[in-house]
Amino acid sequence: MTERPNEDANRGPSLVIINATFTAIATLIVILRIIARAFILKKPGLDDAMIVAATILAILNVVVSGLGVTHGTGKHTWALNPSDAVPAAKLRFITHIIYVLASGSIKISISLLYLRLFPTLRGPTLATIGSITAMTTAIFLATIFQCSPLDAVYNPRKYAHAACLDAVAFWSATAALYLLTDVWVLVLPVPTILGLQASRRKRLVLTALLSLGAFACIASIARMVYIVRLYQGVDQSWHSVDVSIWSGVELALGIVAASVPSLRPVLDQLAPGLLSSVGRSHHYESGGADQRRMAGPFHEDISLVRLTGKG
Repeated sequence: MTERPNEDANRGPSLVIINATFTAIATLIVILRIIARAFILKKPGLDDAMIVAATILAILNVVVSGLGVTHGTGKHTWALNPSDAVPAAKLRFITHIIYVLASGSIKISISLLYLRLFPTLRGPTLATIGSITAMTTAIFLATIFQCSPLDAVYNPRKYAHAACLDAVAFWSATAALYLLTDVWVLVLPVPTILGLQASRRKRLVLTALLSLGAFACIASIARMVYIVRLYQGVDQSWHSVDVSIWSGVELALGIVAASVPSLRPVLDQLAPGLLSSVGRSHHYESGGADQRRMAGPFHEDISLVRLTGKG
């Protein structure tokens, strides 16, 4: 007879700490972004509104996940108080819905940023926004109505004969779609960026920005692996922690990646000598060509402001 793991084990606190930490960092970055866009430049855009919505949803995800921990999320299923089983499953269901909306909002925000920074990508970017909106709407509705009756998704024992989508197939397919769209949004501007004449310093900045997006993609892959494991097993209250952690990390990294390009104005206020010294250094390297060619949408964004100069 196989012994069950320690019934006193609880991964809930680690879930709360990790998600709260990453989300707090993302929230701080977004606050700086809004200061830059709305109060310094006085040019807030729809991309800013979408990232604020995503941040609110990410914070809500932390709150709902924390409530789930109070009902046993992070403990083994057989160690749960019977009265906590349904509330815990219901809160996990709510976090799935939050993730769908937050992930879609982040991708749309990044795509709207591309519209502002890369006018030549208008056609592909608009098509991307339309596709992400349609995908997010479809997955949102499928998540809510995956079972008939609806309550069966978080109370399967009461509705033993309910008609539900195959959870493993459904969540595997949606996770794969999220990963594909993450990669697409990440690589969409790369040909345009590579075509810019930029110095090594500027390319390093771009590499850092793209790396944040790449890490979000890695988090998406990890989430996909763990979500299959979650629905293939029986110990959902224990294994759901992995899905929740990687979901929270992915959302936070996506929010940061979407916001970093807009931080230059506020960084100029906080450290006025830092970026200007970089600019002066490159000005002398290029014989002043950067300054003559600095006009355009890049002027309002960190370091991307000078990408149109010769490197």
